[in-house]
Amino acid sequence: MVKLSELGERRLIEEFVRALDKFGGMLLPYNDDVAAMEIRGVRLALSCDMLVWDTDVPRGMSYWQAGRKAVVSCISDMAAKGAKPLAILASLGLPPQLGLDEALELMRGLNSGAREYDAYIVGGDTNEASTVIVDVAALGLVEGNLTSRSGAKPGDILAVTGLFGKTAAALLMYERKLTPSSSKLRDSLWESLTMPKARLKEGLALASTGVATASIDSSDGLAASLFELSRASGVGFVVEEVPIAEEAQIFAEEFDLDPVDLALYGGEEFELLVTIARDSWSMAADAVDKAGGKLIRIGEAVADRKVQVYVEGSTRTVEPRGWEHLRLGASRDMV
Repeated sequence: MVKLSELGERRLIEEFVRALDKFGGMLLPYNDDVAAMEIRGVRLALSCDMLVWDTDVPRGMSYWQAGRKAVVSCISDMAAKGAKPLAILASLGLPPQLGLDEALELMRGLNSGAREYDAYIVGGDTNEASTVIVDVAALGLVEGNLTSRSGAKPGDILAVTGLFGKTAAALLMYERKLTPSSSKLRDSLWESLTMPKARLKEGLALASTGVATASIDSSDGLAASLFELSRASGVGFVVEEVPIAEEAQIFAEEFDLDPVDLALYGGEEFELLVTIARDSWSMAADAVDKAGGKLIRIGEAVADRKVQVYVEGSTRTVEPRGWEHLRLGASRDMV
């Protein structure tokens, strides 16, 4: 008997897809960030995300923060496809011993996350569970370009909507009890983990221009997301400038860690990783800037399917690792 711990989440999903009857009206393949379909001339996007307290919530994170983060995670997938979220269903598995105050705090966090992005909680389900489980499903509208993971071409510019490494540092701070000497740094790292933001305005701005050739939410980690784009598009990537947050750099120096590893192999960031046709870069960057965001050029797509980074004059081959549920020994350990 093959155990799920031997497969890991990605191979399990492949097995599930093979077991399904296929719906002919899908606008994106099963392995993209959202499901998308056109119904009576209206393009709709559907996404869902599950948060399990025992595996996804670090100690010290509030119920309100957990509820909000569950919504943000779902909306981040919408952002990667240029879909505007409209309505959200939230299904909750709750232990009987959980207090009413905590359950209400969780729901208020869900509501706050939805309203932050002009969406509404419109329903859901509740059930008994041995630990808190939050399953969020979102319905969105696609009005601009629907950007898949599979359109990147050699020569396209590789870009992100923000810097990486802070959440990896925060997880190490939590898991290994590494306490930075600066309380300001500690608070900044913890906030990156407990109060993430979906790059919805950036995703919608890119969709309105139609110049992004591929896009993915990076919450499984920068390296893992690069390999997902590589597999879907049949290209490789050269990262000329690893987008390391200053706080991650400081944390790495204090604890003798590799900041590049923090940026590549962390996860829990909700930045967008996109490719842009070279002659459309200015249009894309301007659109994101006008929306109040920033598009950071970090490299380019290449024909060779390897993923490599330049660091201090030398080339490193990136490993295809990041966070994956069910994998035996799975950990968010980065170094």
